[in-house]
Amino acid sequence: MQPSSGKSFSDKTISTVNHLNVEADLLKTIMDVSSTAIVLLNPQGNILYANPASENVLGIKLKDILSRTYDAPQWKNTSLDGGPWREEDQPFNIVLKTKQPVTDIRHAIEDDFGNKKYLSINGSPVFDEAGALRSLVFLITDITENVLKQKALEDSEAKYRSITELSLSMVYDLDMASGVNQWAGAIQEITGFTPEEYLAIGYEAWMVLIHPDDKEKTIQLFDKAMEEHTQFSCVYRYRTKSGTYVYIEDNGIFLYNKEGVAYRMFGAMINRTEQIEANLALKESESRLLMSLDAVKMGIWSWDITKREIYWSPQTYEIYGFPSDNIEITIEKYLSLHPEEDMKIVSEEIQHLRDDASRSGFKLQHRIFHADGKIHWVESRGNLLRDRDGNPVRLMGTILDVTEAKLAEEALRTSDERFRAFYQFSTEAFLIFDENSLRAKDSNFAFQTLFGYSPEDTKNLRIRALLTPDSLQKIREKIASNSSDSLEIVCKRKNGEVFPALVSIKRFKYNQTVSIAYSIFDLSPIKEVEELRQINTEIREKNKLIEKQKIELEMAFENLKRTQEQLVQSEKLAALGQLIAGIAHEINNPIGAVKASNQNMLDWQKRYGIASQLFREAILSVPKEEQVILKTILSNLDQPIEFYTGKEERLRKKKNKEILLQHGFKAEDADEFAEAWVELGIGELEEKYIPLFHSHYIKVFLDYLALEIQFRRNIRSIQLAVDRVSKIMYALKNFSHFDSTGKKITASIQETIETVLTIYQNQLKRGINVIKNYEKIPPILCYPDDLLHVWTNLIYNSLQAMSFTGNLVITIKDCGEEVMVSLQDSGPGIDPKIREKIFEPFFTTKPPGEGSGLGLDIVNKIVKRHNGRINLESKPGTTIFSIYLPKGN
Repeated sequence: MQPSSGKSFSDKTISTVNHLNVEADLLKTIMDVSSTAIVLLNPQGNILYANPASENVLGIKLKDILSRTYDAPQWKNTSLDGGPWREEDQPFNIVLKTKQPVTDIRHAIEDDFGNKKYLSINGSPVFDEAGALRSLVFLITDITENVLKQKALEDSEAKYRSITELSLSMVYDLDMASGVNQWAGAIQEITGFTPEEYLAIGYEAWMVLIHPDDKEKTIQLFDKAMEEHTQFSCVYRYRTKSGTYVYIEDNGIFLYNKEGVAYRMFGAMINRTEQIEANLALKESESRLLMSLDAVKMGIWSWDITKREIYWSPQTYEIYGFPSDNIEITIEKYLSLHPEEDMKIVSEEIQHLRDDASRSGFKLQHRIFHADGKIHWVESRGNLLRDRDGNPVRLMGTILDVTEAKLAEEALRTSDERFRAFYQFSTEAFLIFDENSLRAKDSNFAFQTLFGYSPEDTKNLRIRALLTPDSLQKIREKIASNSSDSLEIVCKRKNGEVFPALVSIKRFKYNQTVSIAYSIFDLSPIKEVEELRQINTEIREKNKLIEKQKIELEMAFENLKRTQEQLVQSEKLAALGQLIAGIAHEINNPIGAVKASNQNMLDWQKRYGIASQLFREAILSVPKEEQVILKTILSNLDQPIEFYTGKEERLRKKKNKEILLQHGFKAEDADEFAEAWVELGIGELEEKYIPLFHSHYIKVFLDYLALEIQFRRNIRSIQLAVDRVSKIMYALKNFSHFDSTGKKITASIQETIETVLTIYQNQLKRGINVIKNYEKIPPILCYPDDLLHVWTNLIYNSLQAMSFTGNLVITIKDCGEEVMVSLQDSGPGIDPKIREKIFEPFFTTKPPGEGSGLGLDIVNKIVKRHNGRINLESKPGTTIFSIYLPKGN
């Protein structure tokens, strides 16, 4: 049976088969011509099919591809950054697990030659009619070129950031339309802002940070560069995060669209603060140099050897006498300004400098023809500059008019000749020493005769060899004071003999060095006649001084009594009444010493006449050796006298006796002489003194020496007593003096404190340990009389608080515009409950009758009068009053 209409079943089947064949051919064609690798895998990971493009994309033959699984080790799979290829990142595993397509999953493979390929994979599952996973198909694209470009871009950007940061420049990219600025580089190093903080700074904020004085000029420069389509470069001050300004060098360019409108601005900002400040300092230094050269009338010159051009500064023209610098100076003109013989010297010096590469400069004096028609002397200095090949290119230097110095030098030479004639033929002894080495440089015939030295000996002489120690000290003080008065000293001859002399000292320039000249006159003949008269005169003078001091002390006591009456009416001086007994005790001690020494001097005077006569007769009868020993002992009596303890005295006597017994003296004589020698206080009995004890007149000599020692001891005791009384009188005078003018004067804070400490010496020495921490501070404007009362009240309060036993620390410190004086005691401290009241008038913690409560009130008012302030710190064991006084008005 045939169908009535339509196609038969076989026709439909053939048609369907034909359609599928067409689609298969089309798919095959697409897979063959596709540049993308197409790979089909079964669920076990085996590669079932790969199109021809797979060979190019994967880099291996098709047969090798079909022999591998997706994760075969031959692929050398890694992540894009070279790390491990994790299972969760593998597209096959993702599709197999999720049954969903994947797109653009990337990783890298490597061929046998080490070439790396970067792949992008898109994949999809393929299901059968029952819905089961039959296979997996993947499209693989070679993205190696794109990845490498991306990496190169990232590397370039990294290098760019590194270079900008290393170069300490800060770059910016400004979008002109939005005003948004992108920043990079050394942001924090230049501005102090962190990169995160600086991202918020756009164009407007950037302009705000430019210094107000530089902003308008900078914006004008930007606008001009934008209008003219040119690069820009400018320097302006830029405010950092800390508020300080740095100098910025800003270099950049604008980008324009097709219409010629600027839409972007690129630039780099560099910190030029150090260079600019260095340039400013250099300009200032150059300015100071020019001012200095002008001040010393020194000119500058320069000679370009290649161009044969000469430059003179205005001062150089003036040195040659030209009224202005309008005159052109050529080589010929320069040569004509010098005498021929001088020009020859200058030319030879310059030629030697050019020929000798090891030399760089010269210095010489020569003559010039001055415009005033006279010959002038100048000092020229020059330095030669060479090129890289060592060839001379420029000679430059300075010139100074030394005419006056030359004339003075000639006058000095003439004067020196006259001096040498007088110096050698004078009957007065002259000796010249070098000031630095203190070695003798020259002496005249009179000196050599007086001291017994030959001219050869003089060259090795030192001043200490010619003087006793005391005289050497006097000479040093004389030189230091630059006094021209004559001075009496004791000199020593070459043989050791000493003699009195009158010396005059003069410092002068001799043989190009600073020297000291001594003019020495022998006083021996005069001294022997006047010695006894001088002793009597000294005694009379000392008695007059004692009488004068006694009168002054009596007057001081009267003044103290009157002052005490006045202090009753004034709290400011109340502390002085408490000191009278201590001061009287301090004054009575030296008075007692003066009286005792005076009585000793009267006894000494009775004995000295006979002893002196016997001594003079005896010394003429003994050998010269004994005379020299006695003169040496007498000259050493001016040294400090040794005082021994009882034990030391016994040991000295015993040792001296042993020495004398060893030299054959009888026991009773050795005992007597040993004791007498210790009494002299000269020191140990040396071997050189032994011949004296064999003398027939030894007892006469020892008696006379004992009287000499007694005289010097009494004189020293009187002097110490007088010095002590003078110090107390000076302190009392300062303390009791009042300035009635009411004006500030310049005074030393340390001296006002020391005056009060001297007044309180009697109380301090009982059990107070005074510690002074004074910084060196110049005198300040103040009311010194008022400050005396400040220190008096505070110091005495501290002493009372410590019950006159403990530590008192006084500190003076420089605090810039102020001077700080603190007084710290180790007392029990001030109760915190009353600290606010202690400066109130009439408030006191003392028993009735012992204090009025006005002391600290007066202290507070005086400090306020100075525009100062008081700080108080107190705790048990430590109380500190700190006074701050301004240095100025």
